[in-house]
Amino acid sequence: MTISVVPWINQEEFDTVYNWIFADRKQHLDLIQRGLDRIQAWCNRGIAPYSVEITAILIEAILRDERFGHTMSHRELRLLYTMAIIRFVNGLVDQRQTGKYALSVLTIAKKIGLPSWFVDLRHEGTHERLPHLIVLRSAATQAVAWLHDHYWIHNLKKPEEEKKDHDIKMKLNMYKERRKAYIKGIKAGEAKLDPAIYVDCISALIEVIDEDIIREEIIPLLLGIGGLVPTAKKKRASLENMKISNDLIELWTPLLKGLDVGYPEFALDLVSSIVQKLVSSDEYVLNEQAVNPYAMFSQQQQQESEDPTKSKSYMLTLACWLKYFALEMQNPIDERTLGKLDVDDLLEECLRNPNYYTRYVLQALCQVDPDLAETIKPFMRYMDQLLIKLTLKQKETPSLESVDATILEQDLTTLERQIAEIKKTQHRQRPIKRQRIESKSWKLHDRWQTCPLGMLPNGKVPCLDMREWLKK
Repeated sequence: MTISVVPWINQEEFDTVYNWIFADRKQHLDLIQRGLDRIQAWCNRGIAPYSVEITAILIEAILRDERFGHTMSHRELRLLYTMAIIRFVNGLVDQRQTGKYALSVLTIAKKIGLPSWFVDLRHEGTHERLPHLIVLRSAATQAVAWLHDHYWIHNLKKPEEEKKDHDIKMKLNMYKERRKAYIKGIKAGEAKLDPAIYVDCISALIEVIDEDIIREEIIPLLLGIGGLVPTAKKKRASLENMKISNDLIELWTPLLKGLDVGYPEFALDLVSSIVQKLVSSDEYVLNEQAVNPYAMFSQQQQQESEDPTKSKSYMLTLACWLKYFALEMQNPIDERTLGKLDVDDLLEECLRNPNYYTRYVLQALCQVDPDLAETIKPFMRYMDQLLIKLTLKQKETPSLESVDATILEQDLTTLERQIAEIKKTQHRQRPIKRQRIESKSWKLHDRWQTCPLGMLPNGKVPCLDMREWLKK
């Protein structure tokens, strides 16, 4: 599989921009402009495919003609369209000039299925007279259509892929519901319960996925609201109960174990994704118990973020999942939820992303392995200093809203008094400074007498002849 770097976040963003820029120009001009702005943002990152960039250039030329063409001269419009067509042809051809010897533009155009009249139009606009405006308008429209059929359509999410994603989500939800029913039946004392009702869901899910789907589909679904983090906040970890519930563990353990057994990289990918989620931009107020994670969580601002995946309860629950995986390290491998998760991997992820939540996980690792606790003690101390400096830096620069008006007036009065004293001091020092400067100035010598230019003070003309030995 070929891996390429693209500027869009995911396939859904690409599909959305496609729907925007190819919307009806008469009814949804705002959507087209939004799509062009998004493509410009992609181009600013420097990694947008050329077909995407030239599509935006052509559409912008067409929109400018339709909206402001009456204010532009005939020559301006011809130059506008001609430059867009030239860049359209040159950009597509230059990408295929990979051989030792350069091929002609027409030869490459035939290979990629580009009509030859585009090449002729490009040659005419470059070396001869500008083509007629009617021809250029038709060419720009057909160029956009060619890019639509040869690039955009082939890179959209295919219906079978959408159906596959839907099947994955449906199978995951089916496992969740059947596992819940099984646990409920066990607690109710039902004797005839077959685990196959949810085991079959795990098997069916594993059959239709691979490592890429796990990384791009399964893990995001597990980390979404309703996955490893329950929808109901009362079922999540809290400050009073810093651990995940047994019901939550029983619900997801079979699936996590199955994915861990079937895919060696699942455990590391899951942990890495959880650590990346544990990012907080909130401002913290520290006191003498700042290095205590319990104190830290209680001091955070209680206002919940609009994004549910940025809320304190969400991130705290994920941190408790990591703590749970860390504490399981003291059990035999076959009894762990993620048997293929190595201590070093979890340790490295936490050390590379220092924050209050990962520090909390590191404390759990220290409980499991006392020798490890001694080894990472300097790192823990460094992390504490880093977090304290960050918080104290915010504490040293309070906002104006938090400062009393009386204090500001007192500070202003003090500054005015200091400025007045400085001015008085400078005024008293000025005569002394002038006197000192006058004492060091040039003065006329008492015995100085005027004399004609070129003569000595005694009235004699000096001898300026060179000595004989110097002439030799």
